[in-house]
Amino acid sequence: MNGKRSNGHRKSEDELKINSFNNFMHRQSVEILSKRSEAERIQKSQRNSMFDISELRNRPDILKRLLDVAIQIEKEKITSYTYEFNFNITYHTLYGERVVITGEPDFLGNWDPLKGLELEWSPGDVWKVNILIAEGIIKDFEYKYVCVKSNCLIWEAGVNRTFKMDDGVKQNSNISFKKEDCWQTC
Repeated sequence: MNGKRSNGHRKSEDELKINSFNNFMHRQSVEILSKRSEAERIQKSQRNSMFDISELRNRPDILKRLLDVAIQIEKEKITSYTYEFNFNITYHTLYGERVVITGEPDFLGNWDPLKGLELEWSPGDVWKVNILIAEGIIKDFEYKYVCVKSNCLIWEAGVNRTFKMDDGVKQNSNISFKKEDCWQTC
């Protein structure tokens, strides 16, 4: 309005100062009110989210749920185990053929025999492999042996073998497994 009243007269300098002061005070009041209401909102939120642990005696259902969640969290914590797997299988091969083990986990090639673990031949047609894995958590898995010939793959017959992690021998932070398998023919 450029300092003019609606009736065409100019506002006095004092009126402008008073209006300016009132506007300033109004803004300050609004800021104080909004800060106060924000503080009250936070305080109210904290009151509503706080829980007196002594009340759990009267609420066994909540206590049980909290304990179940705590137990689950503990079970799922990643531990720093070192896993040692020892696989042995007796299988007669011809010169140039090799035996691999493949299965679900990455370290067994995810069922791709060409990415599986190659076993080493030893006298008596016993094929062996030892592997150490020091990362992550390994769960139960399935696996099979495969004979890799120059022109084909021969999978052992039968159902997939199952590897149970509970079968391992724990010693400090190491878990060892030993499998002595026989080639499945049917």
